[in-house]
Amino acid sequence: MPRIRALAVALTAAALLLAGCATAPRPAPPSDTAPGDIVSEISCAGMDPLGGDAGAAGVLPDGFEPVAVVRCLPFQQTEDNQGIWSVVARETLEGDLTEVLALQAQADDPPTSGPCSAVLMLPPLVWLTDAEGRGIRLRIPVDGCSQPKVALLEEALAALTVTRSDEEQRTLTQPRAAIDAGCAPVWAAQPLQLASPEELQKWEGTEVAPRPAPTLDEEHLVPWTPPRVPAPGEVDRLTLCAYSTDPSANPASTPAPGATTWVSVQVDGQAWFTGARELDAAETGAVLEAAASAQPLAEPCDEILGSLVVLSAGGTTAPMTVELDGCRRLIVDFLTTYAAPAELLDLLG
Repeated sequence: MPRIRALAVALTAAALLLAGCATAPRPAPPSDTAPGDIVSEISCAGMDPLGGDAGAAGVLPDGFEPVAVVRCLPFQQTEDNQGIWSVVARETLEGDLTEVLALQAQADDPPTSGPCSAVLMLPPLVWLTDAEGRGIRLRIPVDGCSQPKVALLEEALAALTVTRSDEEQRTLTQPRAAIDAGCAPVWAAQPLQLASPEELQKWEGTEVAPRPAPTLDEEHLVPWTPPRVPAPGEVDRLTLCAYSTDPSANPASTPAPGATTWVSVQVDGQAWFTGARELDAAETGAVLEAAASAQPLAEPCDEILGSLVVLSAGGTTAPMTVELDGCRRLIVDFLTTYAAPAELLDLLG
């Protein structure tokens, strides 16, 4: 059983039948707060993990008798022999709900006339659930700066006992093969595009023209040598990390058994890890020699690539990216783009 640690991973819950729990006293609600929306099933994986509306929070509606608390924990992390997973976790907490219901009914503080922090605090994803498994979002009172009183919530929840932990969804974010090889789980499918001299001339004098960097005296500069791709003969080993833009290579979110809804995040312009291998001294020498013969691109290209490889010697060196199809570019030192020589493509294809 993998150990869950706080960072990124999810837990699933089947139907919860919470019967036989004592009903806590129902405090008087604030007069200006509407009742919370009742949902028929609490789905942590189906919620916006940043706290967006999945049933408006409010005071207890008439006829809703809470018997437990459900806490959703997005962005959790767990690791097993397959790699590192991002998990949406779900906890059920039971016990005396008096403090939780008192917090639910507490009025918001009046707006302050003093300064407020520019940091926005996301409200915790906490629900009240009844014996039928229905739920309402727990209303958390806010302070004078409209920030949720999380400390009071944690204090109220500390009096309860976690009686069940489940996963609702998990996504493989770092495959074991990528971790072992030292490869990134994803790679940009398009190189960083810098403005050409012609574009800079066209922008000159306009609002979008890049401003010159401030100048500093030499005594204020920190000496720094940017990383670069090794020259032929400097290293005798390269790690090749392979990536694909095919959607089948994307480790899609996996709902747990019994989960009915879940949220998946898709990011454009990414290639996903598909494998890795070590190049021996002869292969490394041939690849670096071929890369050293690269010439500038004959013309701009925006074709969509299907696969690429990233070659790295590790340490303080820069990686080298080779597009195996599409524009067939060679990107060295992170920014410099060439046309990938045919010999290099033959070696890596």
